Amino acid sequence: MIKSMTGFGRAEIKDEEKTILVEMRSVNNKYLKINTRIPESLMVYEDKIERLLKKELVRGTVNLTIEYKVCEEVPKCVINKNTLKEYHNMINEAGNEISSRHEISLDNLISLPGVLEFKKDSGNGKMQDDDFWDELERLIKLSVDDLKSMKVAEGRNLQTEIEKWMARILELLDEIETMAPSVVLEYSKRIQERVSSLLEGAENKIEKNDLNREIAIFADRCDISEELGRLRSHISLLDDVIENEEPNGRKLEFIVQEMFREANTIAAKANNADIIKDVISIKTEIERIKEQVLNIE
Repeated sequence: MIKSMTGFGRAEIKDEEKTILVEMRSVNNKYLKINTRIPESLMVYEDKIERLLKKELVRGTVNLTIEYKVCEEVPKCVINKNTLKEYHNMINEAGNEISSRHEISLDNLISLPGVLEFKKDSGNGKMQDDDFWDELERLIKLSVDDLKSMKVAEGRNLQTEIEKWMARILELLDEIETMAPSVVLEYSKRIQERVSSLLEGAENKIEKNDLNREIAIFADRCDISEELGRLRSHISLLDDVIENEEPNGRKLEFIVQEMFREANTIAAKANNADIIKDVISIKTEIERIKEQVLNIE
């Protein structure tokens, strides 16, 4: 079974205190690359999150986004009204003693020491305990499971396409194997006709053994039976890896590379226009397989 490297996963939790949303997107990459986009208040868990994803995923560029909202967030600072009133009364009394009618600005009062009290714990302290991490970890795993489900579904689609192209390659190989023996026969006929034409009316004759030797050399040089067999073997191996191994993307890439090598050798040795035409079609199908194999985990 194969899996695509492309997918999307999502998980969310809502309760009376908070809302946490985890979204995960994965695209192609030769290796595993993790990009996280999380609130500053959750940065304490960044290393744990990356270790968790590395344990669950194999290849691809993974973009993880976490949104965290507290339903009733505690203010970061409050006004100490008692202190504010004391300052106000003191300033009024002082103003009366010196007969000053200067109005007291609220901005000036707030800037006085002790009026604004900043909270050391702004409501995020609960995120530092194990219970919060257990909840966040469970949510990330649910998102990963959702991502994996999509990757498996996409992998099935890729497999269907790859198997279709593999079947087409096998059909073309059958055609080439049917045409291959006639290549030597056609060459033998052409060379005998050419020799007869060139030596017509001449006293010198070419020995039959010499002619047969030349034909044998040509037959050996354009023999593609070994390459055809290896290409069939690569296709069989490709099918086995798709069905039985996981993860298998890198191995499939290597097999496709070897298929290209054999197809190029067949084209170079065939010495026949119809065979070369079929080889071009084979290379087109291999290229299609290669494009999809690059999407496989």
